[in-house]
Amino acid sequence: MGVTLNDSITNNGGWSRGFYFTASYDNGETTSPIDFTTATIQIEVNDQDGCTLITASTGNGKITVTETGRFELSIPATDMQRLCPGQYPIGGVYQINGSEPISLFTGTLSVRNGVARL
Repeated sequence: MGVTLNDSITNNGGWSRGFYFTASYDNGETTSPIDFTTATIQIEVNDQDGCTLITASTGNGKITVTETGRFELSIPATDMQRLCPGQYPIGGVYQINGSEPISLFTGTLSVRNGVARL
């Protein structure tokens, strides 16, 4: 898909984000929203060595399909609090009915020190 996501968050709270994807042609024209109803979706946050620090998926309940073309990511504060301030590679893929995995995005998650914690 060629989508780049660069997001910024503090490490003293949860990370929630909504996503909306449509299919597109090579010429850039979009078509209808992607039906994620039966999809397996996974998003990972890695360290600089490529080791996975956080995994969110439809399987572990941290990703929820909300409607056609839309899903919500919800990482709890307990997961985010383990991340030291810095830049982390992120990426997401999806798979529908056993097809080959398809990339949703790659990018960087910038984590700032949130200082206060409950």
